[in-house]
Amino acid sequence: MQRILLLIMLLPLLVARAQDSEGNDYYFGDSFHFHAVETDARMMVRNETVMETADKYIWHILDNLDNSIKLPGKGLDIRPNSPIILGIKLHPKLKNYFSANVQNISKTYHSYLIPDSSDATIIAMGINKNNLQDFVYRVVENDSIELIPWSPIPALSMKYGAKVPFAAIGTFNYPEKLIMVEVRHKKQVGIREGYLIDWRKNKKPVLEQITASGIGAYGFLNLLDPKLNKHYMLSNTGRRDAPLAMQFEKDSLQGMELTFANHETTPYSINLIRTIDNKRDTIGLEWWTQENRYFVPKEYFNSVGDYELLIHKCGHLSKYTDADILRIAYHIVPPRSVRSQSFWIVLIVIIGIVAFLFFFMRFSARRRLKKVEQQRQTASLQIRNIQAQLNPHFMFNAINSIQNLIQQNDPEATNYYLSKFSSLTRASLENVEKQMNVLSQEIQLLDDYLKMEQLRFGMHYQIKNKLMVHSDLVEIPTFLLQPLVENAVKHGIATKGDEGLIVVSFEQQEQSLLLSVEDNGMGFTESSPTSKSGYGLRLTRERLLLLAQLYPEHDFRMQISSQPGNTKITISISNWINHA
Repeated sequence: MQRILLLIMLLPLLVARAQDSEGNDYYFGDSFHFHAVETDARMMVRNETVMETADKYIWHILDNLDNSIKLPGKGLDIRPNSPIILGIKLHPKLKNYFSANVQNISKTYHSYLIPDSSDATIIAMGINKNNLQDFVYRVVENDSIELIPWSPIPALSMKYGAKVPFAAIGTFNYPEKLIMVEVRHKKQVGIREGYLIDWRKNKKPVLEQITASGIGAYGFLNLLDPKLNKHYMLSNTGRRDAPLAMQFEKDSLQGMELTFANHETTPYSINLIRTIDNKRDTIGLEWWTQENRYFVPKEYFNSVGDYELLIHKCGHLSKYTDADILRIAYHIVPPRSVRSQSFWIVLIVIIGIVAFLFFFMRFSARRRLKKVEQQRQTASLQIRNIQAQLNPHFMFNAINSIQNLIQQNDPEATNYYLSKFSSLTRASLENVEKQMNVLSQEIQLLDDYLKMEQLRFGMHYQIKNKLMVHSDLVEIPTFLLQPLVENAVKHGIATKGDEGLIVVSFEQQEQSLLLSVEDNGMGFTESSPTSKSGYGLRLTRERLLLLAQLYPEHDFRMQISSQPGNTKITISISNWINHA
């Protein structure tokens, strides 16, 4: 009863398959693999099966092969591949080892891949002390070199929890080699069993030939022949590699056959990625094939589009890198007559579109340039008009100052002020048509003006030039600061006498120019009558808006900060130093 319960617990291991059909990672585990044939109790058909037996209870394989023991899920009439009952054990952590069938004359031997170069242990549970002398074994490399000739079975063993001795064939490790371990009866040659164990690490399939069916003089063509296939092969990387790209006319092929180098221990998966009408999809053509030839049928050559065959070791495509995948790309194009007709139609349409776009863009560009030029002329006239408005405003204030000095009977100051007024008037007349003036001349004009107002009000002033370039190399809009300086005098420090102070500054922040006028007057707010009626402020704002139209690559801004005892107006012009 205990033995039956233990067999029920171990049954999932005994019937587990050696590979995951969904391509997920799987491990060999702490067990031995034995191969047998059973009848599926549901469908009543004979199938191969792989039985896994824990390496601590190796004797259970004999109970599992005993058809007198009935267990749930157990197949009917289970028979080992041979009376030898050959089993194999690999490293427990070996992943994705595959178990493919390889035909050896009348027998099928199972193969295992060992990519990590670990050991393989082989035992024979059907060989015991009573028949040990009837069997021999050998080891062959690459089906050509006999490493160990037919020799007596090395020893019997009681390892792995065995209850009776069994044959220990040996533990093998041949990195980068393929070997066959074969055990047979000395007299009954039909009683034999073996394993192919592959330690080779090469994964990428090797293409030997591509045969196109339906083209060429005889209906077939070797597409890897560089002398004969230039019409179909667009480029090639070498005779034993895949073409980078091939091209066929729609419905010109009956199919295409791929021939691979021998891969008896490594099953391949074959997928096709196709793009038709900008729709891309992936088709699984083969999940598991050990054949050296694969035929791509006609249905994958009758739709115009781009195609790429991907051949790799069995498993999901996502598990492999480009170094592991053989890619064969080809393009299906319309028949030549259709392509020729379509070519001329497309060419005419393209020429027509290009001509239309050329003339449309030319007309639009001329219209846009004319509009921009009109805007520039309008802005320029408006700026000149503002400058013309500034000059009489300044002259009106200057004449009032001269009149005050005459009334004070101060001829010396009057003469000095008249000379300064004459200089300013001449400069104003000379610059009325100029949009720009060098900074050094603007500073001189401001200095002359402030000297005249200093004689009138007795205030103090400072002009600070903090630019890193010479003032003769920088231009600014003519009379840009003069109305702001007038406002500072008239509305700021006119009543403060010699306590009044005006500071005019020219600064540089990277490539931007900062112009500021600061006074210690009574200040004002944006809602005050002074702010609304300030003639110079209004004209300066209008002028900055027009300058922004003339020079859209620069940003013109004016910032006002005012409180009792300190009023500062700053004009910033971005990237102006480069412009200058």
